[in-house]
This record gives sequence, C-alpha cells and structure tokens, in this order.
Amino acid sequence: MAQRLWLIFLLLLLPTPALAQEIDLQQAQRIALESNLNLETQTHLTRAADARLRGAYGIYDLLLQSEAATGQGRQPSRFRQLDPSGEALEELVRPTEIRFQRLDASLVQRLPWGTSLNAFLENSRDSRGIESPGVIDPAYESRIGLSIVQPLMRDFGRTVTEQEILFAVQDRNVAVQDLRESAFLILTAVRNAYFDVLRTRDQLAFRRTSVSLAERVFEENRARVEAGVMAPVEILEAEVGLRLRERDLLEAQSLHQDALDRLTLLLNAPQQVSVIDEVLRRPSIVVSEEEGLQSAFLKRPDILRNRQEIERLDLTERIARNRTRPALDLVGRYSHAGLGPEYSDAFEDLFRNDYRSWEVGVSFSYPLGNTTARNELARTRILRNAQRTSLAQLQDEVRRDIRAAIRGLEVNSAVIDVTELGTRLARERLDTLLRRMEVGLATTRDVLEGEQDLAQARTLHIAALADYNIAVTEYLRATGLLLEHIGVRFVDAFDERDPYLRMGAE
Repeated sequence: MAQRLWLIFLLLLLPTPALAQEIDLQQAQRIALESNLNLETQTHLTRAADARLRGAYGIYDLLLQSEAATGQGRQPSRFRQLDPSGEALEELVRPTEIRFQRLDASLVQRLPWGTSLNAFLENSRDSRGIESPGVIDPAYESRIGLSIVQPLMRDFGRTVTEQEILFAVQDRNVAVQDLRESAFLILTAVRNAYFDVLRTRDQLAFRRTSVSLAERVFEENRARVEAGVMAPVEILEAEVGLRLRERDLLEAQSLHQDALDRLTLLLNAPQQVSVIDEVLRRPSIVVSEEEGLQSAFLKRPDILRNRQEIERLDLTERIARNRTRPALDLVGRYSHAGLGPEYSDAFEDLFRNDYRSWEVGVSFSYPLGNTTARNELARTRILRNAQRTSLAQLQDEVRRDIRAAIRGLEVNSAVIDVTELGTRLARERLDTLLRRMEVGLATTRDVLEGEQDLAQARTLHIAALADYNIAVTEYLRATGLLLEHIGVRFVDAFDERDPYLRMGAE
C-alpha cells in the first residue's frame, strides 16, 4: 500500500538529436515524449498527485499543541463570620475577584487502529486576594499525564484511519494511468504523422519523376514536329500533360508540407523537422486476438484506470459501512498533580505519587435513524455497480478494437500485395509504351495515360503501406503494447528537481 512506485518513462535510445538534424521514427517518438505540452501538463498533474500521497502520511506526525491564556473574573465565595471564641455567627456570600494565568502543552500521536494518545502538561496560577488561614493565595497548580481514546466500533481499524492515504494512493494511480494514456495518444499521433510524412514524400518524389517524364515527352515531341515526322497537335497534347503533372506536383508538395507541419506541431519543435531518407515498409508483426485481449486487460490505461476507480469505490464502501456503526470509544486518563504557593513547589509534586488520579470509561453516541450514513453507503454501492458495468462495456469495446485492428492488418496486407503487382504491371506497360512511341507505334496520349496509370497504382501502393503501418500502431494501442514495443519502461525513481517524465540511456 505504502510502496513508493514512482513511475517514470525511460526510453532506451541515443541522446536526443537536435531538431535541425534529420530524425527517424524512434527519435521522433522520443522528442514527443520529452517536449509535447499536453504530456507535460499531465506530468505535472501526476507529480501533484504523488505529492499529495506523500503528504497524506502526515496523519502520523507528532502533533504539538500549546495554549496560553490570562484573564480575570468575579465569582461568588462563601465566608464565615466568627465571634471572638471562634464560634460561627453567620455565613456570608460576597463576590471575589480572581486573576488567573494558564499555560498548557500536549503531544498528540495517532495510531493506525484509530487510537489517539495525548501526553499533556497543564500549569495554572490563581490569585483571589484572600487572606485566610489554610488558603494558598496565589496558588500554582500543575498536572502531567497521559490520556487515550480508542474507538471500538465506528472509526476503528486501519482502513478508516488511513483512508486519506488509501485515497491518495488510488488518485495517484489514476493520475499515472492518465499520464500513460496521454503518452499512448501522443505516440499514436506521432507515428501516424510520421508515416504520413513518408507517404507524402514518396508521392512527391514520384510526382517529380512524372514531371520529368512529361518534360522529356514534350521535348521529344517538339523535336519530332520540327523534323516533320509528327503532327503539331502532339506538342499541344504533351504540353497539357506536362501542365497537369506540374499541378499534381504542387498539390503533392502542399500535402507533404502539411504532413511535416503536423509532425512538427506534435513534437513542439521550434522549427520544421526533417525526416531521414527512408521508404515505407511492411513490418512483420504477430497478432492474436486472445493474447492481445489479455495484454489489453493488463496494460491498457483506460482499463487500469477503470479498475482503480472500482477499487476506490470499494474502499469508500468499507468506510461508509463503518460510519453506520455506533460510536463506542474507550477513554482512559492517568495524571499526577501538584499544588503550592510557588511553581517549583507544584512542579516537585508532579514526580511524587501523592496526588495521582486515573479514570477509565466509555463514550457512546448514535444518531437515531442514522439516515446520512445509511444513504451514503447505498449511494456508494450504486456507484460501484455502475463503474463495474462501465468496465464490462469498456472490455467489450476493447475486444472490438482489437478485432478491428487485426482486420485492418489483414486487409491492408492484402492490398499491399495487390497494389504491388499493379504497380509492377503499370511500370512495365509504361516502359512498353515508351519504346513503342520511339518507333511511332504509340501516341503521346497513350504514354501519358500509361504514366497516369502508374502514378495511380504507385499512389495506391504507398497508401496501402502507410495504412498498414498505421494499423500496426492501432493494434499496439488497442492491446496496450505500444509503450513496450517502442522501448518505454518504468523505473522506481523520483526527484522533485527533475521532470517526472525522464528519458535517457540506461
């Protein structure tokens, strides 16, 4: 319960590169975890919950209490009027002026079973202004002792005593899951944005190749027209094809810049990032619905947070059930007292056994009807049942997410195979058309249409690769394996001077 499980992200990667350099996927993920503002906000909230947990242990701090007071008052006093022989003639009641000073101190210690121990020292000085044999005026009185209050029914037990600690533990665990979920969302977004950058960059490169091809066709057609072996209309058709491909190139450049901007925003980078020169590939991954479901139930932040909420309500129910009991407390007190005309006289008496006193008793209270406690218990049970229903619904949604992710992997894998064949076929057809055009057996329109078919097939193939990588990320997110797959782990360490979320080599 009281273990300090400081959860700190640690990504086992090389030191963070400067953003001016080209970054790869792992470095992009690392920068996002270190720099994303949403994650930083959640990190502060997690650290605040952690500080609250440490502060909750203050219920066991030794409490020093002291009180000093001075005052004056009047109260009735009874006097006897005596005759010369000592016989009482009459009794008189007259007001007496009292001046007093009081200085008390105590140490209070709370114990896990609800026990309250109080070691006290009381000192007072009374001055009545009475001159009478046998009367000490002014009088110093001191008392030292120990008192105990032990609940026997309501407020008994460690759960009730440490409820603030237990609630703080639950809240801290929920905050940790919120932090993990933020990391899941950010990493998912960064990975998807990174794959989108690769997709748009590949399409941009192909559009540049397409423009180069259109320029070559245009120049060759113009040379043939000037040589008188081709109709002038072929130049116009080639020029139209060139202008259309230049327009497609501008659109591809815009899409690529948009993708880079989205990635830069997720990384909270001061300037636009640059991605290393790599191509989209089909990563290998082993998927299983049942194993993925078991992993999700153990690692998904939303599942774990829901369970933490149920545990919190279980704790609330136990406390509410305790509140329905009568308050029956065992009360005990033992003390030594001292009295004298000087403080030193009263203080010396404290260490003798002449003026000891003790008492033992019980205190009982119970609100008739106990309406508040009974209805609070009922409310807590209803909320717990609602949370369990919510967990069951969430588990069904997780199962659907995993199935959808597996289907996405299967579909996109099949699409990759089909579009790869389509791209190969379109490339061979274009090569054939170019050779045929050189000998006058194909027109400019045929070549441009063949090139457009290749561009479309290539676009579909790259999109399928990007969608497959995104489906891999979705499967890892749905099964709760994303952080583990990336290389993020937790260590038991915490330092208020450092960020709660720390990255670096082990």
